[in-house]
Amino acid sequence: MNDKNRQNMYKLLRELGDVQGIARMTVLSLNSFIESIRQLQCTKQELQPLYFELAEALKSSQPKIIPLIHLLEQFEEEMEAVMTPEKSLEEIRETAIKSLEDKIRQFQDNAAKVTENGLKFINNHDVVIVHSASSVVTDILVQAKEKWNKRFEVVILEHNRDRTRQIIQALRDNDIDHIVTPAYDLSHHIDRATKMFVGALTITSDRKIVAPSGTAGTVSLCHLNGIPVHLFANTLHYSHRTSTDQYIYEAEEDTHSANMDFSITSHSHDLVSLDLINHIVTENGETSKDATAG
Repeated sequence: MNDKNRQNMYKLLRELGDVQGIARMTVLSLNSFIESIRQLQCTKQELQPLYFELAEALKSSQPKIIPLIHLLEQFEEEMEAVMTPEKSLEEIRETAIKSLEDKIRQFQDNAAKVTENGLKFINNHDVVIVHSASSVVTDILVQAKEKWNKRFEVVILEHNRDRTRQIIQALRDNDIDHIVTPAYDLSHHIDRATKMFVGALTITSDRKIVAPSGTAGTVSLCHLNGIPVHLFANTLHYSHRTSTDQYIYEAEEDTHSANMDFSITSHSHDLVSLDLINHIVTENGETSKDATAG
């Protein structure tokens, strides 16, 4: 895969992440990998380099998609063990597809457990702030109403229009009270908020989270006002590397305003210190801030 194709793939992954969220994008990426294996036409000798080339390209995305990286590393270890002279091309293909299908189930099972554990953190009469809500956070809100009939309100901070529409629709479908407000208007709602729910792309080894842009300001305002912040993420989101190794994408855009030309620099994601997070909830329940991936 040449550099241009890699950059196009990374751009597509960022756009999918913005619209679908990291959890859905991880599953979508693995399903796409499975489909590429089904359609791949090559010799047995060509197979292993092609498998690992695609896996390596996915692992090098900007920013790094840590859950996908962990699952692909597991996949590579399993495939190295089965790519032997005794195995036929079709046997290797079937094993690869089964391995990736198992990875999808593992990721979805972990996410479901995080959701189940998250239900314990919603009480009647809560006012919950969400910012670019992850699929797990959305599922927690929906299931708290569906399963436990909790009565609460959600303050949706408008950030990404596609993601905002998705959570609005989910809350409407389940008759959950909510308001939508620009993120910069949060100070007018902070006095009645009781907690904030966030998801994360990554939890780094130097105790930071990689989250959608704008999250840092919202979390900081909640922390300043004593609003407890709850982070929901399964342990596949834990990285062994630091925040500087996450390859957060930096963009520079030329613009013109009031007879002046200048460039605006922006980043695809924020970095937020775990010192600002009150509760971390994984598939194993509430966990220490100092916990790392095993």
